[in-house]
Amino acid sequence: MTLSDLFDDETVPLLRRLGERQRGDSTPVNEEARRQVLAALTESEQSTVEVLRAAELMGAALYQSPFLDTVAAAEIFPASPGRTVALALREKGTDNPAAPAPISVRDGRVTAVRRFVAFASEVDDLLVVGGNTAALVAVQQPGVRTSRQDDIGRGDLYTVEIQDAAAQLKDVTADYPGVLARARMRHAAYLAGSAKAAIRLTAEHLKERKAFGQPLAKNTALAYRLAALYAEAEAVLALIGTEPSPAAGARAVLLAGAVARQSAEEAVHLHGAYGMTERSDAQVFYRRSAVDAQWYGTATDLRAELLMALGG
Repeated sequence: MTLSDLFDDETVPLLRRLGERQRGDSTPVNEEARRQVLAALTESEQSTVEVLRAAELMGAALYQSPFLDTVAAAEIFPASPGRTVALALREKGTDNPAAPAPISVRDGRVTAVRRFVAFASEVDDLLVVGGNTAALVAVQQPGVRTSRQDDIGRGDLYTVEIQDAAAQLKDVTADYPGVLARARMRHAAYLAGSAKAAIRLTAEHLKERKAFGQPLAKNTALAYRLAALYAEAEAVLALIGTEPSPAAGARAVLLAGAVARQSAEEAVHLHGAYGMTERSDAQVFYRRSAVDAQWYGTATDLRAELLMALGG
């Protein structure tokens, strides 16, 4: 199955809502469909460029899955066929993934707490990074406990408590900056894809929504606003490289997060009251952008990293 088959015009609206969990509910809308799409992504051999393209298409569909985390983890620990991985980088919500809090390691066993870990209950392993150490921890073992957290984007986030759990360990002093930079580039592609999709959704809606007897799509001021945002999203995609530096990764994900949020805000605004209802996908883009835009660091964190890179 090709990426075009997975993310065509008919499947994307369905995928957009597959990852949603209502407050207090740990079951996705269609768990079996999610598994099938994830299997199709993880089982196919993809080049770096193809993974970036997949990330962009996933963003357009707002498809939530551990696929991109699994790709990042495979750069540190060789991927095992069929196994999925979630990145566990934050001890507190304010932590910057560029500087994960330390973990306790003794006799090959790990003790740590990580919050806002996506898909922790459905993946096989967790990649826990702390200080200069990366630990690959199997979820289904004594000493690993997960508890779900509700979030505004209706995703699947967990607090993970790890107590003296067996793990594969690796010193990532030299590797982690590059791994994080490439993960940020993939996430930037995801965010740019979501921005472009939100703009397309809005443009289509404006063809139907009328004011003063004609479609709002004929309003040049609105068209220019959407065109400017689309151009920004395309510019972010042009910045994405296959071997980025840490500064390039931070810059790309910062700019992508900004355009994703602005596009989602514009989508809700131009959909009017309908855009805030459960029936509209505009509010889905808005909810997800609030979480996804700062997934690899807040704007403040990322700007501080860029300042440091410039010698400030």
